[in-house]
Amino acid sequence: MFQDLRYGVRMLLKHKGFTLVAVLSLALGIGANTALFSVVDAVLLRTLPVAEPERLVLFEYQAGLSFRKSGMSGTSYVPTSSGTEGDSLFRYEVFEKMRQTSAATPESPLSDFFAFAPIEEVTSMVGDEAEVINGQAVSGAYYTGLGVQPSLGHAITDEDDTPGAALVVVLSHQYWQERFGANPAVIGQPLKLNKQSFTIIGVTPPAFTGTLQVNYRPAVTIPLASEPLLRGEDSRLGTPKEPGVWWLDLMGGSNRAQPTNRRATA
Repeated sequence: MFQDLRYGVRMLLKHKGFTLVAVLSLALGIGANTALFSVVDAVLLRTLPVAEPERLVLFEYQAGLSFRKSGMSGTSYVPTSSGTEGDSLFRYEVFEKMRQTSAATPESPLSDFFAFAPIEEVTSMVGDEAEVINGQAVSGAYYTGLGVQPSLGHAITDEDDTPGAALVVVLSHQYWQERFGANPAVIGQPLKLNKQSFTIIGVTPPAFTGTLQVNYRPAVTIPLASEPLLRGEDSRLGTPKEPGVWWLDLMGGSNRAQPTNRRATA
């Protein structure tokens, strides 16, 4: 065996061009397969790091091709039949109506109903150091519906997600470690986001990275009601005169056990 190995090494060194091509081909093949498995593992094999992922349903809608949206912000894909279109993003007004209907219906199949969406490129100021981070906005039932308990402090609630409420923010565990040195005294401290002062109320568990697209890991989470303060005129919530864009993912906790990450069509 050792003689064969020495012979093989001599042949590879003798034909350096062939050896280089072979090594590069193997490196590219192994790298591509590793990347593909990582995506499949994240999307198909692993469930969300929450209490009961099999109870969660992600909502989608289907409509005729004549259906028109006021604007779309986000990435989604919903396979539909011929002559229809579909998406998994909703307008805030639609979310409110669905939430009110669900709450007013005793036989509703949902025990919790909540919304969430990314807020990219938020300017965070920690001390005198500014940086651009990714965040997300969530409705008050987000953490309750997912069954996620913060490792420090408390989560955003319905009371926080109302117009005029105090501005609060929850940090991801990674951001808390990187920017605050895992200091438990961070609870109650202010954090400036896009020049607005928020109060830190909680830190998420280490394994929880959110429910958005693969590899999108928000460093901060704020209530939906605070979104206009970060985006200003670019707010996606809209006004009574101007409907907002379709940008929210909607999810709920089913009262009946369902297959993991099941989709419900609205």
